Amino acid sequence: MKLATGAVLAAVLALVAGCGNDTGNPQLGLDMAKRVTAKLTGKDKAAPPPTADQIRAAVTPEFRAQNGNLPMLLASSVDKPIASLMFQTGQNGDVRTYLTPDAISFSLRQGVLVASRGLGADLMQADVTQVLPRVLAGSGQAQRVHVYLDSEDREVRHSFTCSYARAEGQVVETCRGDGTGFENRYVLRGGRIVTSVQWVSPLLGSFRLEDLG
Repeated sequence: MKLATGAVLAAVLALVAGCGNDTGNPQLGLDMAKRVTAKLTGKDKAAPPPTADQIRAAVTPEFRAQNGNLPMLLASSVDKPIASLMFQTGQNGDVRTYLTPDAISFSLRQGVLVASRGLGADLMQADVTQVLPRVLAGSGQAQRVHVYLDSEDREVRHSFTCSYARAEGQVVETCRGDGTGFENRYVLRGGRIVTSVQWVSPLLGSFRLEDLG
């Protein structure tokens, strides 16, 4: 994923560390993600970034043990050939925050994306209170609210009405509102979201998020 500036990194680490109920070590997670990326690309700085398949293959039981079995997420863009390993750097209640080597972060509430940082056109905040029960049930309707920043850094709220249905072993969430729409897909196991494709914003599109445990 694109390289973030030092200022963005500092802001992300401060955001994670500043939450009163957070657990975890942001810098440790960042260092671990950098090591696995370096392992896959070697010393050749011109080498292409690792693919999702390469990252998945590198996360062996030995690798997990060496890194304290810290929870990991594999994130890859649906529209662009970019992927990154993310380590959990904090937890505030039921929201887990994961960080990439270049300081991009995703925050998920029980597997549903509620915020991103470091990508440029970020999802600042999402209210998914109604979404979680519908995803687990695989049916019904819910409202979700996304908060973005406009060109003058003012918060803009977008409301969406979403419907839910099961298809091919997944729960499909179809949302419409404020002149746009998107579709999210969730794979559940034991009542927990393990893999998903979730929309971030109009400019960023969707990301595939795989919980590597």
